[in-house]
Amino acid sequence: MSIQANFQLRNFKWSDIDALQRLLNEIGQHGHRDWPALPDDLRAELEFPRVRPKRNLALAEQHGQIVGYAIIEPEVNIGRSVIGIGSRSMGLAIRKDLIDWATNKAVQEAPIAHLSTRDNETELEKLVEQLEWSKVRRYLKLTTSSNITLATAAVPDGFTVRTMLGLDEVPELTYIQNEAFKAHFGYSPNTEDEISAHLLTGNSSLDNIVMIHDSYEQLVAYCWALIYERDGLKIGRIGMTGVLPTARKKGLGRTIAEVGFNHLVRQNVDSIELDVDSENAIAIHVYSSLGFEEDSAVSWWERDL
Repeated sequence: MSIQANFQLRNFKWSDIDALQRLLNEIGQHGHRDWPALPDDLRAELEFPRVRPKRNLALAEQHGQIVGYAIIEPEVNIGRSVIGIGSRSMGLAIRKDLIDWATNKAVQEAPIAHLSTRDNETELEKLVEQLEWSKVRRYLKLTTSSNITLATAAVPDGFTVRTMLGLDEVPELTYIQNEAFKAHFGYSPNTEDEISAHLLTGNSSLDNIVMIHDSYEQLVAYCWALIYERDGLKIGRIGMTGVLPTARKKGLGRTIAEVGFNHLVRQNVDSIELDVDSENAIAIHVYSSLGFEEDSAVSWWERDL
C-alpha cells in the first residue's frame, strides 16, 4: 500500500489476529474503544457486519512486527465514518500516516469523519488539531470502586423488571434502542441483524439485557449490561440504558440505571464501568449517586472530508 519512513502500511489479514491482539494489549487504553483482551473476543468484534476489517483495517508493520493500526467504521446512514488509530511508538510520524490512511479511506464512504482521543493522548491531540480537526464532544468514562453495594432500585407501580427471554424480542429491543438514542450525538441506528450480532458476541448475553415493561407488556426501558475479564478481574459494564421517549418523565431513567447496576452487583463483579456524554448532567448525577467516579475522558473530533 505505502511505505513511510521505516514502516509499511498494509491491509489486515485474519492471520494477523493474534499479533493485533498483542499490540492492543501493549498499547493499553486509547481512543474511545475498550478493545477486548482475548483474540476470540477481538475476532467477534471485527466480524461485526459494518466493520469489514480486510477492507477497513490497516496495520503498520516494522521489521516483521505489527506496531500500529488504523480502522474506519463507515456509518453511511448518518453520513459519517469513525476513525480509530493506535501505535506502539509515541512518535507522531506513524500516527500522522495512520490518520492520513484512514482519512483517505473515510472520504470514500461519507462526508464527515469523527476521531476520538483519550485524555492521556495529549501529543496526539496536538497533532489532530494541526491537521485541522475540530473538537465537538467529550465523553466521560466512569467507574466504581471495588466496594459496591446494591442500589435502592424502586420500580414505579405498573412496571415489571425481567431479563431478555429470547431472540424473538430482538425487533422490540432494536426499536427502543433506535428511538431512545436517535437524538444522541453520533448514534447510528442499528438493524435487527446488527442487534442480533451484538447479542451473540462473547461478552453479551440475553441474561444481561435487563428490561422494564409497562402494564401492557410494552418494552419501555432497557439496560444492556456486559461482563468480561480484564487483568484477572471480573468487570461489569453498563453498555447502554434507554427509555422509550413516550415513557419518559416517569422516573424510569433512574430505575433502569439502578436495576441494571444491581443486576451486575449480584453477579459479583469487581467493578462496574460506563461511558456518558459530558453534557448529560442528569445521567451523570444518577451515576454519581450510585458511586461512579470519573476515570478518564474521551474527546471526539470532527473533520469535513
